Amino acid sequence: MSAVPRTPPVQRLPAAYSLTPHLIYPHRLYLLHVIASALALAAMVPAMWTLQVSSGHWISTLLIGLGWPHLARWRYRRSRHPNRAEMQNVLVDGVLAGMALPLIAFNLPISAALLAVTCFAAMFGGGPRLLAGNLLAFALGVLVGIPIYGLHWLPGLDGLSFLASLPLALLAPLALLHVGYDVTRGLHHRRNELELRGWHDGLSGLFNRSHWEDTVRGEFARSRRTGQPATLVLADLDHFKQINDLYGHAEGDSVIRRFADLLRTNLRDIDVPGRYGGEEFGILLPLTPLPEAMEVVRRLHRRLHEAPLSRHRTITASFGVAELSADIDSPETWIRQADLTLYRAKYDGRDRIAERSAAPAASSAIDGTPPRSPPRSPLRPALSPRDPAVLAQLLQGIDIADTPVAMYNPDDQLVMANDAYIRLHGIPPGVVRFADVIRHAHRLRQGVALDSDPETWLRDEQRQRRRAPRRLFPVTTLDGVRFQGIEVCFNDGWILTTLVAAAPTGLASPA
Repeated sequence: MSAVPRTPPVQRLPAAYSLTPHLIYPHRLYLLHVIASALALAAMVPAMWTLQVSSGHWISTLLIGLGWPHLARWRYRRSRHPNRAEMQNVLVDGVLAGMALPLIAFNLPISAALLAVTCFAAMFGGGPRLLAGNLLAFALGVLVGIPIYGLHWLPGLDGLSFLASLPLALLAPLALLHVGYDVTRGLHHRRNELELRGWHDGLSGLFNRSHWEDTVRGEFARSRRTGQPATLVLADLDHFKQINDLYGHAEGDSVIRRFADLLRTNLRDIDVPGRYGGEEFGILLPLTPLPEAMEVVRRLHRRLHEAPLSRHRTITASFGVAELSADIDSPETWIRQADLTLYRAKYDGRDRIAERSAAPAASSAIDGTPPRSPPRSPLRPALSPRDPAVLAQLLQGIDIADTPVAMYNPDDQLVMANDAYIRLHGIPPGVVRFADVIRHAHRLRQGVALDSDPETWLRDEQRQRRRAPRRLFPVTTLDGVRFQGIEVCFNDGWILTTLVAAAPTGLASPA
């Protein structure tokens, strides 16, 4: 059995995003700074005692060695730019270490330990750039220390100095490496946490729409490559808005979480559920032909009635099931077909399962009763457009009318539009899909005034169409003209749209 398509790699953080350790663990580095300064003082004591330095130099060295870490932390905490302040502190460390070399007459073991520790800290905290700055700061410290302490050259390698420098040379880098390990582990944990947040919906805990659609694209490619079956399901909780209106959004959120739990409990390990938006959910069923997918969905249907999602009322759901077939040419078309099938389930009365097939209608209720067809009143014979002459007159009348009229097929392709509709949206030749019509009009700054970006507006529009096969809605164009939109969906996805001039009553754009 093939594995579910792997998720795409996480995008890298931009280079400008600083993750330097001193910003993440300042308290630990403060303690490390104190310990390293104490070890440096301990390493210098034998050389200073041998050289019999003055009491003033002893006092100043002790004050600097014991006081500077606390002053550095104070600067870090008070600074508006703590990252910059901490890097400056590292450079000051280099200057102070360089000044110590003339004081100890360039004693070789101690000098090497001081240089190694400061360079190690600079490389750890800021990389090659800070390391280069630290070397310059160290050299500057040597030049400043010579006039203060005098120039003496006693680099001899005596055993006492060597032993005194060992704790500084060994323990300080090891402690810094330990902090670095903790930093790396913390960043790895944080990265995993960001991955989960970026892929999952916060309310339901399922994959969010973006990641779920990425998984659908991966499964589409895998199925096309291997020839194995796959089925897509879209589910919509019926009358969900009433739950929020009657019982509050907290109850609505609880219903969403319980439905997500139901999906996790009743789906297989290879199935991929996701929250598609609002009360809509998507389910990817890899390696699953249509008959098996229908069994999975029927089981979910039964569970909805056996374990209610709300204590106030029974919550039902409508399901649209679309198997990947040869005529589906893209993941977007696959999702669109499942969407249209879901629409048919809602149009036939909700609380139903509808499957995509060659037949024009294939939906069933939970109890297995035949699907209800919406009542249709036949046209009066005298007005029937089946007469070619009458049909020609009808189309001509629509074409010359000032009322914008358009018809879209189930694939959202424009199959008919009169001049008024074309002028309103500025539709050029070759633009046929509803989404492309809206995007093109938005770029031209004409047509419908959108209350959000085009992609968000189009998603909201699709949800509105599924909820109401027949709907009225106010429309305002960018030049201030108001219409009353009349939209009728029929025959598994055909849409007839009419925009009737509205009275000047301050109508808003469609939600």
